[in-house]
Amino acid sequence: MSFQSYVAVLKNWDFTKLWISQATSQLTNYILSFAILIKVFQLTSSSLSVALIIMAFGLATVLFGSLAGVYADRFDRKWLLTIINFLQAGAIALYFVVGSDFWGLFLITFLYASLNQFYLPAEAPSIPNLVPHDQILIANSYFAFTNSASLIIGFAAAGPMSQAFGQAAPFIVGVVLLTIAGLATLSLPSLKPEVVQKHPHVWWEFREGIVHFWANKPLHFPLVSLVSIQIVNGMLITIAPAFMEKAIGINLNTGSIFVVVPLGLGILVGALSLGWESRFLSKPSLILMGFLGMGLMLFALSFIELFVHKYIYYSVIGFVIGFFNAHIFAPAHSLLQTHALSHIRGRVYGSLHVLLQLSATTPTILVGVLADQISLGFIMAGLGLVLVMFGLGTRPKPII
Repeated sequence: MSFQSYVAVLKNWDFTKLWISQATSQLTNYILSFAILIKVFQLTSSSLSVALIIMAFGLATVLFGSLAGVYADRFDRKWLLTIINFLQAGAIALYFVVGSDFWGLFLITFLYASLNQFYLPAEAPSIPNLVPHDQILIANSYFAFTNSASLIIGFAAAGPMSQAFGQAAPFIVGVVLLTIAGLATLSLPSLKPEVVQKHPHVWWEFREGIVHFWANKPLHFPLVSLVSIQIVNGMLITIAPAFMEKAIGINLNTGSIFVVVPLGLGILVGALSLGWESRFLSKPSLILMGFLGMGLMLFALSFIELFVHKYIYYSVIGFVIGFFNAHIFAPAHSLLQTHALSHIRGRVYGSLHVLLQLSATTPTILVGVLADQISLGFIMAGLGLVLVMFGLGTRPKPII
């Protein structure tokens, strides 16, 4: 796929409007997440309070993730996306009511995250309705690109924005961005899924989605891949503060952005290269290459103590880790969107987000405990070897 292929996707104005909504929604998500965590820690000086805020995100996923997928398959996704964007803007605006009250901030987080559960199963599953089959991978590459860019910008902007313009600034920006997202989706064409059989009981439709996934073998490999990489990413995020301070020697208060930038840039370049690479490699091959490359780089990162210029070494390795990380997410999402039936796609994504949350919780806690007991390099090497074994040992059935 050439550069013109990427341009052709953006010339599809309906996809571009969905992409604008995704970009502004993701940017709001990262700015708001970091801003609330910073504010809560400044209010309480308690890591437990920060953990409770993080739990609010997870609780929303567990309670509403699967059922949200059912509703994404029942109703016009255009209106779900639009209404949720505006409702999330309203939820963020509650900050001006609750102010610096901890439980008020917890409520805002829970409301915002709960609404997000209904947004996610309606967003990515809409891509195949807006672009031709041969453009789905590139469309998902754009989504991976903006997710990484939003992470970098959100992480970099939340703290300085609060310091320069006051703690209300991130919330004002969030309301504006989500209003833009709502206006973008408001002008989309109808995205109503095909209803094959509508059942009066929501739980029956949820069960139908699980049965469809279980019987549809081409869905197994991309779903297992996404869950596996999410577990590893969660574990890496858990040990990131200790790694920054102990292994690289970066100040936690001022240097976080220097850790995120190499990873984010690698993901951006990796996402942009997928269109060209897909001319020679199948999507499962791209995914396995991502696991293998990321695993080797994590193993290499475990030797950082041997180098004098640790940040330079990390920057190079971190960039390559991000590059291969992108080779997992976009192709895996493309496979899910291609092989899941249109009228069940929302339920597949709803179940995916619940599985991601549940599967990452225990390993994340476990690695947090281990990080205080054993060498960080040993943990990095172990995670790297696990990914390499997955990349070498997995043989998915041939799928497009």
